[in-house]
Amino acid sequence: MSQIEYEIQEEMWLHEVETIKVFADSLRLEIIRLMQQPTTVKIISAALDIPAAKLYYHVNLLHKHGLIQVVDHNIEGNLVEKVYQVTARQFKLVNPLISDKVPPESATALFTSMLQATTRDFEQAYAARNEAEGTPPRHPFFSKKAFRLTDEQLTGLHAKLDALIRGVTRLGEENQALTEDVYELTLVFYKQPPDKGAQT
Repeated sequence: MSQIEYEIQEEMWLHEVETIKVFADSLRLEIIRLMQQPTTVKIISAALDIPAAKLYYHVNLLHKHGLIQVVDHNIEGNLVEKVYQVTARQFKLVNPLISDKVPPESATALFTSMLQATTRDFEQAYAARNEAEGTPPRHPFFSKKAFRLTDEQLTGLHAKLDALIRGVTRLGEENQALTEDVYELTLVFYKQPPDKGAQT
């Protein structure tokens, strides 16, 4: 092995539209997830059951845009295999759903990946839940509601949700040095599709 110096940031903000497009792809999001720890294209190929030859294009794009980095090399004879890892533990970006510069397919890939990750995490949290939390439990907590709103009520609710997100973000920044458990909040709010049928 030939080790090289590298750094992993705690978080990285993505501002460039082209980088967001590269990031917001369902396959590339899976590659990033698997590259939280040092790994190779060969290992990812086996994990995703996708030929390595088909992965190199995506890996090269991620590397070109600074989302992953080479952290090591495996050397066997005349063969050199690159070992990759993410450049940041968390990638943050302006909500792609409110940007007219991000293609719909990229936004779809991004929030689909986020919801899938949330599902996996919530299932694990539910399986490990503490019965002593009572009813309703402080965590894990899940709620889905359908309701009608006037325009004035919609504006008021949006302000409350925005304040909640800002408050949680502030807590995350203030409590970075704490060693307590980490909690996650996923918030989804949308107008019901017209073909779903009215609910009261």
